[in-house]
Amino acid sequence: MLYRINRIRVLFLSPFWGDLGKGFCFVFVLLSLYSKSQNLVPNPSFEILTQCPTLFNQIYYAPPWFQPCIHSGNTTNSSSSDVYDTCSNYAEYGVPTNVAGFQYAQTGFAYAAIYLYGDTVNYREYLEVPLTDTLIANKKYCVEFYVSLSYPASAVSNCGAYFSNDSILDTTNLKAIDYITPQIENPIGNMLNDTANWMLISGNFIAQGGERFMTIGNFHNPANTNVQSLGGGTVAYYYVDDVSVVDCTGIGISEVAEENTVNIFPNPATNSLTLTLSKGEGTASIYNVLGQVVYTAKITNSKTAIDISTYPKGVYFININNATQSINRKFVKE
Repeated sequence: MLYRINRIRVLFLSPFWGDLGKGFCFVFVLLSLYSKSQNLVPNPSFEILTQCPTLFNQIYYAPPWFQPCIHSGNTTNSSSSDVYDTCSNYAEYGVPTNVAGFQYAQTGFAYAAIYLYGDTVNYREYLEVPLTDTLIANKKYCVEFYVSLSYPASAVSNCGAYFSNDSILDTTNLKAIDYITPQIENPIGNMLNDTANWMLISGNFIAQGGERFMTIGNFHNPANTNVQSLGGGTVAYYYVDDVSVVDCTGIGISEVAEENTVNIFPNPATNSLTLTLSKGEGTASIYNVLGQVVYTAKITNSKTAIDISTYPKGVYFININNATQSINRKFVKE
């Protein structure tokens, strides 16, 4: 099984400590910072694969994600929802270049993809996942995920997330599941038409209690879907990455807001990394996996370009400090 998230920890589990031991401790501390608001979505950026994608329709290679619409009779080893990863030996199913377009992962090396609109035939695809814990009644949960339009055919504004006590397995075979109302939904006038950048869909809701499954997709039939033609066809196919659901009652609210203040792209990066702080200013420091500082500079809410062409390939961590908070992110140098 490919499990990149833990690769850093395994790399430093050796009897030769010294600087490597310090590096391990540093990485462990940084990774711990990411978990202070527990994300209830397992495999949130589709990094854990049972095997690398070789065709379309293989979302089940990124467990426990699956497609709730019955396709070819089952959901366990057949689907129409897709996963792309840098590990694929087939260019059509790789990252960043694949048969559907060109896009780096928002985080890591992989992302999923689904049709949010399939012209007047009412074609739809969905992504469903069991949460790691049951939602608690009367608690507020903050939800985020990112989408990017794969190619400029058509765009829609209709995309949301539905939370249910049980899976919404549907036997209508790839038609719109339009009989339910998602708790989280992109604003109707906000067209999701960007092919260059990842677009954030977010919101919060009060749980009824007992919700254990999350489903992402377009829950509207063609007549109620807001469509923008971009001249390349009548379908809207989107990459999906970085899905999170956290209890944002009380202090969780500020923790979720923290993640929204920094944008790093591209990721992975080769020669240059662009860093954007959404408001204010701060000091950015880049650390390698040994905890050594390789870059420090003041940044503002304008774009800051960082030359990383001479950095060795690998994983790096960025810490941004300002007057009110400390933000930690990671990126991959290819």
